[in-house]
Amino acid sequence: LPVSGTWNISVTYCEPTVNVEGRGDTIQLLLHGVAYTKSYWSGIGFPHPNFESEYSWTAHANSQGYASIAMDNLGNGDSSHPDPLNIVQSPLQLAIIKQIITSLRTGSLPLISKPYKKIIFGTHSYGSILGRTLATVFPTSGADAYILTATSNNLAGFGSVPATFEAVSANIRDPKRYSTLPNGYLSPSPEGLRQTVYSSDGDFDPKLLKFDQRGPHTFAIGELAGRSSNTPSNFTGPVLVLTGRHDTIVCGTGNVTKDIATGAGDCGVGQTSNHAGMRKLFPMASPFDTYIPDHTGHDLTLHYSAPESFGAVHAWLESAGF
Repeated sequence: LPVSGTWNISVTYCEPTVNVEGRGDTIQLLLHGVAYTKSYWSGIGFPHPNFESEYSWTAHANSQGYASIAMDNLGNGDSSHPDPLNIVQSPLQLAIIKQIITSLRTGSLPLISKPYKKIIFGTHSYGSILGRTLATVFPTSGADAYILTATSNNLAGFGSVPATFEAVSANIRDPKRYSTLPNGYLSPSPEGLRQTVYSSDGDFDPKLLKFDQRGPHTFAIGELAGRSSNTPSNFTGPVLVLTGRHDTIVCGTGNVTKDIATGAGDCGVGQTSNHAGMRKLFPMASPFDTYIPDHTGHDLTLHYSAPESFGAVHAWLESAGF
């Protein structure tokens, strides 16, 4: 059904910490996945990294001369939380993202008056489903480059995620924290997070996992219907697909313990990797590349390999003319 209304979208805007010639008119728009918020792009605020900005995509981007704007999707974080079934669905979220991109180009976002000529859309998980859809529906008026993370054309473990998440109504999971959220906003269990978005023990800091498990995690039930079609895009610009080699949602059973027991969950490498299949969804993209960090699960910014991933992304952007 058609919907209309006015909603608030929360963003964190960061200007570059260094000036790099040719990047002053470029910005990275960053969109999180299900059960996370814009803080995903800055390491969820984990206070004890091994070094400053170890888990912060935004800090790395800013240090390379890029401005960044990380947004809370509708129904998430500090953005508005309308009806979680009938309003918070991918078509409306996509329309909001498209409006933000248009406003970034014209310098008409509140408090961000600078117009940006080049928009890089960096996405994670469910955000990458929306990114693929944006590139398909708006191949010439969406973003200028796409970095799609934790995704593939074949999301092997996606269907098992709600069960592994052990998701229940957020206002039941934690009545004090989520008392204002209506039924239909769900929250995963701490163990559900461990099993779905992290890889094997030793690939991440256990203190970070515990910090993450204590944090707020909610999503709208309407988002579960947001699986993208496999319609090829006519987008002709640069596309990078970045997915951890041991991402159980993309390549496994949706449960890392089951993956380890059965030998499932290896995304592979090179042209035979799971997410190399994304090429057929972007037949006209140039360049089209994949990057597969080892010892990495679904939340690639929260693993020890995060700095490797950040470096690979920004080396690729430079090679693609950004």
